[in-house]
Amino acid sequence: MKNKNGQAYMFLTPFLILVTIFYVIPAVLTVVMSFTNLDSSFVWEFNHFKNFIKIFKDPNTLVIVRNTLIFVGVAIVATVFLNLLFAVLTTYFVKTERYSSIFKAILMIPMITPAVVYSVLWIWLLEAGEGGMVNRVYLSFVDSQPINWIAKYPMQIVLCATILVNIAYGTIIFSSAIKSIPENQFKAAHVDGAGEWEIIKSIIIPNIRYHIQFIALWEALGLLTNYVTILLITNGGPGIQTEVWSLSAYHKAFNDQQYGYGAAISLMLILVVLVLMILMNKVMQKQNER
Repeated sequence: MKNKNGQAYMFLTPFLILVTIFYVIPAVLTVVMSFTNLDSSFVWEFNHFKNFIKIFKDPNTLVIVRNTLIFVGVAIVATVFLNLLFAVLTTYFVKTERYSSIFKAILMIPMITPAVVYSVLWIWLLEAGEGGMVNRVYLSFVDSQPINWIAKYPMQIVLCATILVNIAYGTIIFSSAIKSIPENQFKAAHVDGAGEWEIIKSIIIPNIRYHIQFIALWEALGLLTNYVTILLITNGGPGIQTEVWSLSAYHKAFNDQQYGYGAAISLMLILVVLVLMILMNKVMQKQNER
């Protein structure tokens, strides 16, 4: 037994070392930095809770919180709805595996495209001048001036770009869950004269409710911490119209070089994510008990 344990520890040691170096130590340093006034001078001076007080006094904080809630809330609802819609269409209504696989492969293109390339494509399509693809189509129907779409509809654009990236994963999860539903349930429903909407509402959704909860939680955690798409397309602008909490931490730390303040913003986000995970876990446990 001791030899087996020794072998297990031997194989785990390189992995544990990497996790410690790249995850545990940076996390500890972030917590420590949040209580300092560390800046470009790299002088570590503890200032206790001044960074957190500064966050609450910042007049932009409420705007950033509002942007974050809108961004995360709309993206989660839209993503889960579209995931469910495409999963039902490609799994329940389209019985041919070949066609449904082709459609899912198309959905995966934004997800597997590098973030930089994907964002540049959006910027190119929405170019403000007459050369922009969207403006070309728009001006072919309307006699008007070209529109700066990113400046006029920044939040709508980053939401669309983010939702398109997130659709494929949930669709595949939901499709697999729908396939696992016993065929007898659908046959019995058809014999009883149930319509398609009744089957979706009474059979499909109840059977995949845990998958829906998982995707909703997964998307919430990802959206709260991921800012790459917004950074590359709008950089939080115009002004701070698309500045979300995680992007704010990045800007404070790397643009303004207020590393301690940026770490404090990140720490608050980590606490919010932790509380969200605990609440969602309790909700799922209560539903399982029922």
